[in-house]
Amino acid sequence: MVDLWGLAEKLNIDDIAVCHAGKFEDVERLLKKDMELGILPPFTETDIRKRVYPSETLAGAKSFIVILEHYDPPVYKKREGLYGNISPAASGEDYHRIVRAKLSGLMEALASMDEEGNRLAYVDNSPFSEKHVAVRAGLGRLMRNGLFYSRKFGSRCYIGLILSDRPAEFYGLPPRRDNEDSWFERCLTCTACQTFCPGGAITEKGMNSYRCVSYLTQKKGDLTDSEAAAMGRQIYGCDVCQRVCPLNPGIPPGYETGTEVSLKELAAMSNKQFKINYQRTAAGWRGKKQLQKNAEIVLKNITER
Repeated sequence: MVDLWGLAEKLNIDDIAVCHAGKFEDVERLLKKDMELGILPPFTETDIRKRVYPSETLAGAKSFIVILEHYDPPVYKKREGLYGNISPAASGEDYHRIVRAKLSGLMEALASMDEEGNRLAYVDNSPFSEKHVAVRAGLGRLMRNGLFYSRKFGSRCYIGLILSDRPAEFYGLPPRRDNEDSWFERCLTCTACQTFCPGGAITEKGMNSYRCVSYLTQKKGDLTDSEAAAMGRQIYGCDVCQRVCPLNPGIPPGYETGTEVSLKELAAMSNKQFKINYQRTAAGWRGKKQLQKNAEIVLKNITER
């Protein structure tokens, strides 16, 4: 048996849990519903079997190790002028690098203790619904805005996964369960995220990711007038539903979460400057042209709409 919690403490992992890797029946139902509605989430695995059956990815898959890494959103004072916003999750060093480094350390430690075991690590690139894996592991819940919430960190956390062919019991962590319904019921009776969502992506029927401003800032090609208007001042990502959510720490009036960006500087940015300022951030993965295209939209929103 492996002392997984001890390894997590040594590696500075914020939270960790284990769950079985059986069929995800709830994900299958959601995917079929989304396919019928034509709103299957973008940037996800389209092979339903891979999304639902972990054994399609790793033969003999029996368990997931799930880690959470918390982040505090940067905050700045709002001001008028030609400035856009990059959301907190895409500000600073790319969270994929941060979580991947923790997973790499954990994978190395597990390999040294268990040479015969087979494991695969993922951060935002697995065929699975990572938030549903985290829920199964008892680390939190899914809320109205479609995001995973940890009781410890709210929505301000990143998820990393390790898929293993060892049973959950092998890793020495007891199953976790989130049974406090009062926490979840606060979401059921609150509509703040739905009310303030700029793209109207959060509906009573569920989440339409194609209306989400975070998706629109990553979308290639032209946007419709309504899509462009929904972006407001967003250069990349969106934080509205998390900022207005009472389950997350509040932001002082007159302040914004994320990073303020000069539209003038972004429009004139060279390839060298892009590499220095954005290549190591999550906002940089779509490239310089995408950020500059978004800057043009934001400029139009400020000056013409």
